Amino acid sequence: MSPSWSNLPQQLRLSGIALLAAWATALSWRVLTEGFAEVGFPLLFIGVVIGGAGALARSSRIPAAAVVAVQLVLGALMVLGTTTGSPFPTPANVDAFTAAVQAALESSRAYAAPVQLGVPPVHPLLLIGGTLVILLVDVIACTLRRAPVAGLVLLAAYTLPVAVTGEAVSWWLFSVIAALFLTLVFLQHSDHVTSWGRAPDGEKGSFSVRTGAIGNSALALGTAAIALAVVVPAAVPTMSMSVFDGNGPGTREVEVKDPMIDLRRDLSRGEDIPLLWVTTPGPRPNYLRLSVLTRFNGTAWTPGDRAIPDTQIATGALPPLDGVASSVARKEFKYDVRVGPDLDSTWLPTTAQVTRIAAGADWRYDVTTRDFIAARDDVTTAERTYDFTGAQLTYDAETMNTAVSGAGSVPGTFTDIPPSLNNEIRRLASSVTADAPTRFQKAQLLQQWFREDGGFRYDKAQVESAGSGGADLTAFLEDRVGYCEQFAASMAIMARVLGIPSRVAVGFLEPTKTSSGAWEFSAHDLHAWPELYFPGSGWVRFEPTPQDRAGQVPDYTTADFAPVTESPSPSASRSTELLPERGETPSAADGAADGDASSIPWVPILAALVGLAVIALLLLTPRLVRGARRRSRLAGDVEDLWIELRDTARDLGHPWPAGRSPRRAGEWLGRLLATPTSGAARADRPRRGRDQAPEAAQSLDRLVSVLEHSRYARDPETFTAERFLVDLELVEAALAAGVTPRDVRRAAWWPASVTGRRTTWRPRARLGRSRGAAGADRESTRTVDELVG
Repeated sequence: MSPSWSNLPQQLRLSGIALLAAWATALSWRVLTEGFAEVGFPLLFIGVVIGGAGALARSSRIPAAAVVAVQLVLGALMVLGTTTGSPFPTPANVDAFTAAVQAALESSRAYAAPVQLGVPPVHPLLLIGGTLVILLVDVIACTLRRAPVAGLVLLAAYTLPVAVTGEAVSWWLFSVIAALFLTLVFLQHSDHVTSWGRAPDGEKGSFSVRTGAIGNSALALGTAAIALAVVVPAAVPTMSMSVFDGNGPGTREVEVKDPMIDLRRDLSRGEDIPLLWVTTPGPRPNYLRLSVLTRFNGTAWTPGDRAIPDTQIATGALPPLDGVASSVARKEFKYDVRVGPDLDSTWLPTTAQVTRIAAGADWRYDVTTRDFIAARDDVTTAERTYDFTGAQLTYDAETMNTAVSGAGSVPGTFTDIPPSLNNEIRRLASSVTADAPTRFQKAQLLQQWFREDGGFRYDKAQVESAGSGGADLTAFLEDRVGYCEQFAASMAIMARVLGIPSRVAVGFLEPTKTSSGAWEFSAHDLHAWPELYFPGSGWVRFEPTPQDRAGQVPDYTTADFAPVTESPSPSASRSTELLPERGETPSAADGAADGDASSIPWVPILAALVGLAVIALLLLTPRLVRGARRRSRLAGDVEDLWIELRDTARDLGHPWPAGRSPRRAGEWLGRLLATPTSGAARADRPRRGRDQAPEAAQSLDRLVSVLEHSRYARDPETFTAERFLVDLELVEAALAAGVTPRDVRRAAWWPASVTGRRTTWRPRARLGRSRGAAGADRESTRTVDELVG
């Protein structure tokens, strides 16, 4: 089959919109890695090649399977060339690509998003995924012509960063993607409807369809659906935690009191109030835990969103300890707890490794954090008694030192890093732990840096300055003065930067023994500390707060290890050749260098440019569609020429006598002709009629006559549009002269034949009109006259 190059502009337009939609969706992946520009720009070039090749192939009438095969090969070669520097698949080149993909997979498992610079980049994975998204969208929307189905691919790609990081993608990017998708659906829908048939008023076919009106309906429905998808979830209030209410669809919402706010309030007030008493035959119950904070939003740690089934009642045996191997030595002790009236908390104080509890049906436990939350709003710890059994584990430092990465063994909430995290915190984490070859030794160096080497000072007076919105960790790391919350929060987030799962525990530090033999915890005993995860040992406590507050650290955190000669583990961060030695303060010059390196936000600038381009494209779309239709019709016959004249009249705001014969339509148009003007000021209300533009009236009559003859004498060579193009242009110029310049501009930039504004004139029966026999005969005569011309 011979190529149809007249279809190429339409194919390029569809491919371009599909490419922009897929590429804008891939931009949402920028939160997955630092330096996303190294992925975004090549991906755009790859998309141009794939989209352009697909458009050319489709215009050449190549089978769909061959089109997809060509695009797949081109995409693979482009990804290979971008990754290795050469698109030619030689054995060495393929081996280099395979090694790059394997290193990217290892980095994706070892580091939380965004993957930092200086480690094997995950760019090959993003290039492969982005290329597949672009290819799928182009194949589905352009080759298979199923644009609505392509929305599923866009949705899946858009939700990827949300699933990985838990952070929402920016609203403006969603708006851009939605607008591009709707544009793609509109263009394809318009082309589909246009190809259905021609109207009886001189067109080829047996029925007429108002393409613009149907297209506008589809556009309105799609826009409404997207708006509802955005607005409705935002309008539904949710709580931080919910407890399933039986097997039905309903849930009971639980008010979660912020443990950090309670910690600040109780530490900042002067009076040291006794809160609870613990009796146990075991050792002193230090580090009694209230709550575990799992999510860091950039400024504060929170318990996060949790869904706790009502089957997880705090009564009886609990599941096995998370991540703790059976070889870890342990001893179990029973604890009896009595809470005073002043501790009004929705969190139940326990030790970290609870194996059995008897607190009653009013409390639930979280499997992943092993803390306990009230099941109803009116349930608190005040004046309650309960007991539990806790395990004391004997950790082996060597086992933790040789443990593999735990990032893949825990939920993503324990490794998430907000994209807004200050780069100085990332740089400090790399600098402080540069000399450590393993994750556990990096954790040891972090603790030592906070307690001794970093020059930090504990000051409880900093509690009030932290306020209720979370401590500013960047300011804390600069001033190096703070209290337990800031030390725990900073070490936990820096551990995540190094690829170590972490969380913050809030509870009580050390009790005092009463005369009755019970251990008493008071308000001034409130404390916060980090817990880090190492496979085989589970969640392990560290103590970064200086000894002014916390006198002792766990023994395993001070263990020494033999020097390691092999290369660092995958958790090793970026090169530290230019970073300060452990314990030193970064110089101002270093800070300035870092600031200069990241002072130009290339991704937002690029996104803004893409947004402007999309807006311009949306504004130009009706004009482009109208121009493509005109070029296609001028290459056809006189029937196409008549359709073009109809659309020109509609674009200029003239009603079109739908359902009438060419002769009747010509009589109607003749009344709208005016004298074309050149250079002189046009009148606001030009005089119109056949006598105002006699040449245009003669051209209109010729077009009507030729159209009528063409319907009886089927001779394509005689009735080509090219032979009567001059007549069409004369009539169009006379029609344009009969309207205002504003109407002419609107016809050029926002044509009604594309946008769907109603300009069709139909005679309507007036109320009270006589329906006698004579009237019926006149109507029948007029109808027959119009049908035969």
